[in-house]
Amino acid sequence: MKNILLLALALLMLTACEKQKQRYLTESPEINAFKASISEYGSGDWETWRTHFSDTAKLYINSPKSISASDLENAQKEMLASFSSYGFQEKGSFVEMVIDNEEETWVNYWANWHGILKDNGKEIDVPVHITAQYIDGKVVEMYDYYDSAPITAAIAEIEANNAMPADEKAMMDKINTFVSEFLNKKDASVLGNLLAEDYVKTVSDEKVASGSQGLVENMNVIFTGFPDFKITILHKSCFWDNNVALHWQLTGTNTGEFNGIPATGKKVKVTGMSHVGFNNEGKIAMEDVYYDNLSLMTQIGQTLAPASK
Repeated sequence: MKNILLLALALLMLTACEKQKQRYLTESPEINAFKASISEYGSGDWETWRTHFSDTAKLYINSPKSISASDLENAQKEMLASFSSYGFQEKGSFVEMVIDNEEETWVNYWANWHGILKDNGKEIDVPVHITAQYIDGKVVEMYDYYDSAPITAAIAEIEANNAMPADEKAMMDKINTFVSEFLNKKDASVLGNLLAEDYVKTVSDEKVASGSQGLVENMNVIFTGFPDFKITILHKSCFWDNNVALHWQLTGTNTGEFNGIPATGKKVKVTGMSHVGFNNEGKIAMEDVYYDNLSLMTQIGQTLAPASK
């Protein structure tokens, strides 16, 4: 009799455990719906994106004040008009669904948002956390948290650039093309519209190139040594007539021969300054570049030999 009671108790406990609702899930219809909305956002399919929200959904975007799904759509369209591409990156993203103690269903999402600006090719990365409550397969409440400062600052810079006098704006546009197309994409075909015939480049007061062909030959050395070579403009400003000052950062990985030095596989990061001068035709006539070459060489493992006695 005692054994029968123990067996009955065990069966009762097992049944109770089986009936307990699962509180944490990594797969569910709500998660699938959320992933679909992320995909539709990235492709600009706003009509389908809207179908994931209830008519009375309240959305809180970095704010205690709610907006509607239509409000968010309009704000995003306005902001995204400045980008040539954008979206949430799948790598490193994570999504889950939880059912809380009040029996509310929430989908949590963490990911990196990546965008490229149309005007200057600048890339922006912003970590984002979104949590959305679902009822009957629709979002009824959503909280979206991210640091908007990098996007706001980048768009403000573009707007300031577009508000410049025509000649100043033209200079900035040429610099943006020079950096994004020639330096970062290695497309020398753009140089004909950018450089003056008597263009001269100096590095730390030493003349290193004349004309577009000379510049290509000069840069091919570093392009070969650092195939992923990239210049990012940190700050730029015009000063006296037809002159622009640039503060930039160089990054790359030494996977090719550089100035006769075998590839090391080492990554480098160097900042520098450039003084760019334009002629009266609006073309780049001169470029003075200043950076710490010793820092670059040290980062790929080169050292100074002791002075001979």
